[in-house]
Amino acid sequence: MVAKEASAATRSYRLLFRDAGALLAEAHDVDLASDNEASQLAVLMLDEQTAYRCVEVWDRARLVCTVRRGGQVAI
Repeated sequence: MVAKEASAATRSYRLLFRDAGALLAEAHDVDLASDNEASQLAVLMLDEQTAYRCVEVWDRARLVCTVRRGGQVAI
């Protein structure tokens, strides 16, 4: 498999889903244009499932935001 390199117009984000015990349950890597797009995707992905209580959006070592069930976004 060939890794897709992010272009200058996109950033690599990691979405970390946490379970009820706040333990890391699942991670997704995505390339998006902005922090806003990454947080919107996190809201959509969290809304589509019931197993996780929140998702953290990371840009490398920088925490972009935490999205909690019900659409609450903490920056």
